[in-house]
Amino acid sequence: MTHFSLTRPGKANKVKSIALASCALWLTACAETPAVTPLSDFHQSVQSLCGQSFQGKVISQDAADESWRKEVLTLGPIKCVSDNMTSMALDVGADKSRVWSLEVMEQGQALEFKHAHTLKDGSPDPVTNYGGMASGDSTSTRVVFPVDQESIDNFRENGLDASVTNVWSFTLAPAETLTYELRRENREFIAVFDLSEPLLP
Repeated sequence: MTHFSLTRPGKANKVKSIALASCALWLTACAETPAVTPLSDFHQSVQSLCGQSFQGKVISQDAADESWRKEVLTLGPIKCVSDNMTSMALDVGADKSRVWSLEVMEQGQALEFKHAHTLKDGSPDPVTNYGGMASGDSTSTRVVFPVDQESIDNFRENGLDASVTNVWSFTLAPAETLTYELRRENREFIAVFDLSEPLLP
């Protein structure tokens, strides 16, 4: 018995092509969707604060930070540069020379933290763009950034050898506090920002 196809060959090929194209689009969409990871969760929590500013203070007691303890710190306005990047201006009293940035990379598997510094005339400070990549023991509420090699090289070039073992961290208590820390041997800097009362624009 002869069997006949109810679909013409040309039509079958067209249907097959459409199906393959649909699959390709679906796979592409999946590839572009960042994975949900502790690092991407942390960054998303920070981005929920975009457009707001917060007051903070230094609570550590290192003698080197006496001048900072006398100042009011202002974090923000926090800016969502993109879905993967956030910038946070840090004012120390009237000094507006510092900006922190966080950038999600590698589909949520990596989070980079950088400090940008400018001089009084607005030009880049020789010691700028330093920081590190989040370590494996980071969580969705606490991220830890050991100093990266680029920063180590920059510190050494500028006579800051004590900074080559820097470790920075952020600890987030949603709607309560954001705590920033810098630690190395014989050094402890801790600043706490109050997230419960955003500053008025």
